Amino acid sequence: MSKSIRTILSLLFVLSVNLYFRSFPIDFPQLKAQAREIVEKTIQQSVIQDVQNKFPQFYPTAKDEIVRTRVAEYKKHNKKIIRGQIRDLYRQLKDRYQDDSGRTYLMELDCWHWGRYVENVVRFGHPGDEAIFGKQWDLLMLAPRGSYLNWEHFLYYFSAFFYKCLSLFKTIPLFTFLFYLPLFFTAIFIIVLYVFSFRYGGELGGIISCLFVGLAPIFLQRSHAGWFDTDILNLLFPLLIVWTYAQASVSASLKQKSFWICFSSFWVGLFCYNWSQWWFIFLIIIIYEFFYLGYLFSSHLFLKKENINLIKEHSFSLCAFIFLSLLWILFLAGAQPLAVLYDYIKKALILNKPLMASIWPNVYATVGELRSLTSVEMAHSIGKGIFIASAVSLLILLIRAFFSRAYPDFKRVSVMILTIWFVSMFFASSRGVRFLVFLLIPLGISLGWMTNDLFQYFKNKKNVWMTSLVIMVFIIMNVFCVSKAYEAAKRIFPLMDDTWYRVLNLIKEKTSQETILNSWWDFGDWFKAAARRRVIFDGQSQDTPQAYWMAKAMLTSDENKSVSILRMLNNGANKAFETIDKQLKDHLLSVLLLESALGLSPENAQDALLKFLPAALVQEIIGLLYARPSQAGFVVDHTLPAKMVAISYLGNWDFSKVYIAQNFDKAEKDKIIDYLKNLGINEPRIQQFYQEVFLISTKKLDDWLSHRLQFYSPLANGREKEGVIFFDNGFIYDPKGKNIQSNAGQIPRSLFTLVDDTLVENVYPNANSVFSALVYKAEDNMYKCILLDRELGMSIFTRLYFLRGKGLKHFIPFIDAEEGNNYIRYFNIIW
Repeated sequence: MSKSIRTILSLLFVLSVNLYFRSFPIDFPQLKAQAREIVEKTIQQSVIQDVQNKFPQFYPTAKDEIVRTRVAEYKKHNKKIIRGQIRDLYRQLKDRYQDDSGRTYLMELDCWHWGRYVENVVRFGHPGDEAIFGKQWDLLMLAPRGSYLNWEHFLYYFSAFFYKCLSLFKTIPLFTFLFYLPLFFTAIFIIVLYVFSFRYGGELGGIISCLFVGLAPIFLQRSHAGWFDTDILNLLFPLLIVWTYAQASVSASLKQKSFWICFSSFWVGLFCYNWSQWWFIFLIIIIYEFFYLGYLFSSHLFLKKENINLIKEHSFSLCAFIFLSLLWILFLAGAQPLAVLYDYIKKALILNKPLMASIWPNVYATVGELRSLTSVEMAHSIGKGIFIASAVSLLILLIRAFFSRAYPDFKRVSVMILTIWFVSMFFASSRGVRFLVFLLIPLGISLGWMTNDLFQYFKNKKNVWMTSLVIMVFIIMNVFCVSKAYEAAKRIFPLMDDTWYRVLNLIKEKTSQETILNSWWDFGDWFKAAARRRVIFDGQSQDTPQAYWMAKAMLTSDENKSVSILRMLNNGANKAFETIDKQLKDHLLSVLLLESALGLSPENAQDALLKFLPAALVQEIIGLLYARPSQAGFVVDHTLPAKMVAISYLGNWDFSKVYIAQNFDKAEKDKIIDYLKNLGINEPRIQQFYQEVFLISTKKLDDWLSHRLQFYSPLANGREKEGVIFFDNGFIYDPKGKNIQSNAGQIPRSLFTLVDDTLVENVYPNANSVFSALVYKAEDNMYKCILLDRELGMSIFTRLYFLRGKGLKHFIPFIDAEEGNNYIRYFNIIW
């Protein structure tokens, strides 16, 4: 077989494997296996029951043999029926994740957000709902004010252009096209990665790199069919930047070098136009050149090497790369990316730290994909053995790049840049798990190149045993990558399902277009894209103060306080705080003044505000706090109880603690205490906080700033027997005596029950548990029980989600969807 044919076949192999596992969401083959297992299990159970009835006296081993024989006979004579049952069940299982036309829903939340922008480009020629003063404006985000779009428009314009080109030949729904588009992006990425790795890794290196990177679960789960997002492009563009810059470094003539630097900087500009964190690879190239120039200068000064020409070449490359990159960025994305570069770097260092320079809680501290990782966790996420092997490979390649004169220049430059890439992303991954995917490129390429180097070395030495060992290791690594990919692909399902889709369409049909939806940020993108309604905040604006206000509105037990917060948000988002702070220029005073006014009568709130603000400004704020907003709804769903730990951390944020934590080592104690006293905070409380902050270590300071609340169990069903309710979670409830305890003798702190639509708490003095219990009757008259922190018992969230708003006057049930103990509830807010 010729080398070219072998190369093409190996490329087709890695392409087909990568696309196969990414195509699982199209038809969910894993559900077919599940359907077959369920049908076979049902047949077996039916036969077991029949044998038990007919031969109760037989020994178990004999009955097992009869069951085995009868099951085999039934399968043999009823193949057509069984196939039909499997087919029907399979269709039923996958229909949950597909619309009426059989198309799978887009997979994640952001996908719907980006899809709506592409739809706008197709319809209006620009991604925003409107273009205002040259800026793209999203009218559905951050209601009621809306929000302008940042500069990352490449995905929208490219997808819309590609869609329009395809529409000339075949008409398909836009969101169907967007569902399949990630497979196209994946194919391009795999081809580029293969060709890059093939240059010094041959077929072995190309295959290993493409399977290691492409089939890594952390990447596979963010690049399959239906995952319409920037993740694939965010790996493709940096790889192209490194490739073309390395090519520029080894170019012999100034003309060639200039061409490749211009090409590399073009990819920087395009990367910037695609993603807000474009600068990481830009800085990696700059760091590489500074290190290399430092090395050249040192060798020139101390070792007297004649390398002035090399210093000039690298200085030219560095300056040209920076200059041309900035030009391409300005041309494609404008000046905004450069203006905020400093802020991005600063945020990268505090990304998951709750205590930031701002007084507001950092929402990113509660986001799962930004969870910090240890080095051990990083290794386990990729595969401990293969992670160590690839990291060692990178280290060996780096050592050889420094000390081997016969090392190819392109490979030397690439290895150095990839090493800096690895170190940078290793640090970034320690700040947030989502950055772990960027470790794959340097590790995968290094592993591929090192494997090929070992193979060629032993092959040239004609060492058959060691050559065979390398081939065996190569096969084992590929099998490992494929098996991990299969396990990951089986777990890929869209977040959207038929129940949610029906609810969103009901909202779209039964509410006015001016309606603002109030909920937690998670499903804001669905509300905008599927229900076409404005939202208070969403996944793209989760790091705004709206998160604090919404969490507080859900946690409070005072309905009037909750509605006051929601009224403020629906009238002007966070404008009330911004207006006060613009006048006072004191964040803490502004937020405490605003909180003191919320929930008061308009007259009392006006008196409180007039003590600090001019009358004209007070009237503007009173309008934001008490004017009647447009129509609004409140949405709760079954995922929120599990998120209550994060929500409560934000909603219980203590601003006075934040002030002390930020200033205790900068200002004198008396000044801090006097300042907080003047804001109306209790002095003993301030003294306690001040003493505590010195006792608490820096690592635990974040936990001190707020406290988390949680639900301790899933919702449990109860069965009534002789006037006593027995719950699935082991608790026993006596409705007459209002007593509850578990089989193991656990007694909750208190019991919450409904009495004539009024939530009542019974406190148990002999409690021996940290949690309370909520017991209620659902619409089907079945008793339900959930264990929860006492502070959550009377919360607005608990009363909306579990009790369907009973006893509340401002939240009226409008749309209800229930699947077992999972609810999606929509309430009209009555102002």
